[in-house]
Amino acid sequence: MTGQEYDVIVVGAGPAGATAAFHLGAAGQRVLVLEKERLPRHKPCAGGVPTSVLRRFPVDFSPVVERAVRRVRFRFADGREVVTDLPQGAVVTVRRDRFDHYLVSQARAEVRDGTPVADIRQDGAGVEAVLASGEAVRARYLILADGANSRLARWVGLRRGRRVGITLEAEVPADDHLLAAFDDAALFLFGLPVSGYAWVFPKSDHLSVGVGAFLGRSENLRALLEQEMARLGIPLAQARLYGHPLPVYLRHEPLHTGRVLLAGDAAGLVDPLLGEGIRHAVRSGERAAEAVLRGDVSGYTARIHREIGSDLLWGLQWARFFHAHPRVSFEWGVRNPLFLREFLRLFAGRTTYRAMALRAPFLVVLGALCRFSVDTSRLLW
Repeated sequence: MTGQEYDVIVVGAGPAGATAAFHLGAAGQRVLVLEKERLPRHKPCAGGVPTSVLRRFPVDFSPVVERAVRRVRFRFADGREVVTDLPQGAVVTVRRDRFDHYLVSQARAEVRDGTPVADIRQDGAGVEAVLASGEAVRARYLILADGANSRLARWVGLRRGRRVGITLEAEVPADDHLLAAFDDAALFLFGLPVSGYAWVFPKSDHLSVGVGAFLGRSENLRALLEQEMARLGIPLAQARLYGHPLPVYLRHEPLHTGRVLLAGDAAGLVDPLLGEGIRHAVRSGERAAEAVLRGDVSGYTARIHREIGSDLLWGLQWARFFHAHPRVSFEWGVRNPLFLREFLRLFAGRTTYRAMALRAPFLVVLGALCRFSVDTSRLLW
């Protein structure tokens, strides 16, 4: 039985889906957001967000900002550490359950949570989503933003044979002493026996910790996380561990078929080196909305690859080198303030992996000449 008709159905209320709904609703479209979980729902994520992403919305995010990150600490497995200041207000941390719920609540859209989609059917005039309840809703277009495990993407013939990394994360309750020890700094741990890193991100009353293997699976993530957190004095006994797939970008592939478009993790738009996905999720949600508003989605895949995917393939090369040569990468990359500046600018969306590759010889030589004595905080932007 077919129910109400909409202009656009968005499946998934994460950053990509919420962004698409926000822009479509602002343009006067009738938007339905379908989220299988009850909102707000837990989402394993370190929760670091560049404020440049938040500024893409005419919205005050202060109600869901946990903490401002003012410093970044990079530590290698042998104990070497580099600490650098960030420009004021450059990065904040959020809890994804609150952040996602807040963002989708700002959209002029009908939101139905606790509503799984059982099937998708499309024809030349539109798309029909069949809900688990048996109800069918129809729209001119459908945006799939239902995450890394999007079975609906596979049902419409997209993202088949994908490969994902994996993360193991926890929200750790912290007393005042433990919060003060990590304060306003994000900590990254490199040189671990995985193609990724471990991390500690400060929140208002707890710490988000985790470890990720971005380019391959690891059978020892739990033991590795417990080992590294024990070294840092962070107790995991009271914390629940969550595993989460990480759909890193590995190749160009179709991201739309007919009137169905993929965005965010469902499109595999996770950075192969940083493991970061929120920035690209938001951008892809914007592009999906723009394609729908034009009434022509034929160029959507090409645009995503041009604006996001092509540079992530450069990032894939950086990731392969970094994980194959962790000591060299830490010494000549992380400990080189010129390289470090570039990576921080990359996270803020102010440069690209391709631009970094072109500048790499210059950065290495100049970094060696100055003996790593440059004040990075003066060079960030």
